[in-house]
Parts: sequence; C-alpha cells; structure tokens
Amino acid sequence: IVFGDTNSTLAGALAAAKLHIPVAHVESGLRSFNLRMPEEVNRRLTDHMASILFCPSPNAVANLASEGITDGIHLTGDVMFESLQHTLALVGDGRTVLDSFGLVPGSYALATVHRSENTDDPERLSQIVLGLADVGADGLEVIFPVHPRTRQRLDRGLAASGVRMIDPVGHPEAMALARDAAVVLTDSGGLQKETYWLGTPCV
Repeated sequence: IVFGDTNSTLAGALAAAKLHIPVAHVESGLRSFNLRMPEEVNRRLTDHMASILFCPSPNAVANLASEGITDGIHLTGDVMFESLQHTLALVGDGRTVLDSFGLVPGSYALATVHRSENTDDPERLSQIVLGLADVGADGLEVIFPVHPRTRQRLDRGLAASGVRMIDPVGHPEAMALARDAAVVLTDSGGLQKETYWLGTPCV
C-alpha cells in the first residue's frame, strides 16, 4: 500500500511490481498535467503499476479512465479531508495557537514556500519575497513559517517589511493558523486543498 505522490511512493510501487506483489495506491488518479513536477511523474507511474486504486474524487476516476485504467478502481473519498477533520478536533477553537503568536482572527496572512523550483531559484524566491513584503507593507502582517533551508536564503531584513518569519509549525498549529487567516499565500498543493475546505481565501 502506497500513499500520494512522493519519491518513496514510486519506489515502493516499483519494488513491489518487480517482486510481483500487488500494489494498492491511495490518492490515485490525481493529476496536475505538468510533467515537470516530480510528483506528477511519481503519481502517473505509480497508478500504472497499481492493481488497486483508491480515488479521492470522480475527477480522479475520470483521469485514470482517460489513461486506459478502468479495473481495480474504488472511489473512496479524500483521506486529507478526514485528516483535517481529525486535526481540527484536536485544536478546537484555535485560540491557544493564535494567542501564542499574539494574533487575532482575520488580521494576518499565512504564507508558506517550500517547492524546490521556488526555493532553489534565487530570482524566483526574490520575487516571492517581494510579493510577501508588499502584502506586509499594505498593513496585513504576514506570518511565514520558514523551513531552515529556505531561511538561509532569505534576506534578514524581511521582517521589517511586515513579514514575521517563524520556525516551522506542526500540522495542528498550521491548520489553526490557516483557518483564522485573512488569506493564505502558498505553493503547497495540500494546503490549497485544506484552505478550500476551511473556507479561507488562498493565493
């Protein structure tokens, strides 16, 4: 059983296929249609090796059918949605999380940047930082949990522009921050889905 679209997902599927062990893929059929994304390559190859495919949505089922995959498909719903519901039950009203950062609901933007095509390209990262600084300069404080690798590449003067760089936070804290943000600014596909379910505007 393999999940999602990581390198380990593809490695597990390939190892099982070579050993003639049936592969079950959870979150099967999702597509960005961008083969430059490593995740897209991983999910497509994994789906074509899997004999049991657990799809989160009717669109995922249709994507598989368009690639000639019609056997072993099960429309199961989205495990990320169930995970989010579990996480929200843990954080409750989220006041403890917001209070720890001195935040009021709706008074801030939450930003995340982690994709290698953004963090490893100095010009692209610079433009993203300028965009976040513009949001901060307009009076909406940007809360930016920064991965250590990304932090090394950022201008130390960024905090003066209304962007508050903080250490990475766990999933419960991230969901509390996302739920109560005025807007979320992210390159994360997972966070985009979560903000949709939370009803938080997302760029």
